[in-house]
Amino acid sequence: MSTATGTRAQPLTERGRRTRENLLAAGRRVFEERGYANTRISDIAKAAGVSHGTVYTWFDDKESLLRALVDDIVTEVFAALAIGDDVPEPEQRMLEANRRYLAAYRRHGRMLEVVEEAAATDARYRDALAGVRRDHVGRVTRDIARLQRDGIAERDVDPAVAAGALCAMVEGFGRHWYGRGEQAVSTHDDETAVETLTRLWARGLGIRTAREEQR
Repeated sequence: MSTATGTRAQPLTERGRRTRENLLAAGRRVFEERGYANTRISDIAKAAGVSHGTVYTWFDDKESLLRALVDDIVTEVFAALAIGDDVPEPEQRMLEANRRYLAAYRRHGRMLEVVEEAAATDARYRDALAGVRRDHVGRVTRDIARLQRDGIAERDVDPAVAAGALCAMVEGFGRHWYGRGEQAVSTHDDETAVETLTRLWARGLGIRTAREEQR
């Protein structure tokens, strides 16, 4: 999601860089607290401890500031999903994929809710979210197809449909787990969540985990 339109030029000085980063951090705090619709430029300026004019030096409006935040979030989530062949063992690959995805959701879960809110009226945010989902499903589809070819996963499920369902499970869990309030009352840690999701994922594909092989 390009920020070429709506944001000012990138800062050329260290002071300018710090000011812009301070505005992004303040904007994020306000968006997370108030949501997109209820956030005003004056709220961001107050949270950053600067004047309105300083905000407008770097951003045309609150939408362009949100767009800059979304660029960073999407970049990080894409990176989290990019697991290379350095993790070849299927169960460990699933564990690592779920661990990275939930770690990204831990950092960005509330902001992703804000982006969903903005996406209701702005196709650019819908496209940004859809791009992450397409990439996630595409990667998992290829992994499932490879596991089926290698005789590790059952062949009685369609790879693309299975990938869509499994990715939706993990994304929905991340939203539930790291959205407003749920994590605060949860008695389980992140690793329990990762291991449980991976076990469900493996069973859905007919893959026996190491623990099951030992029984």
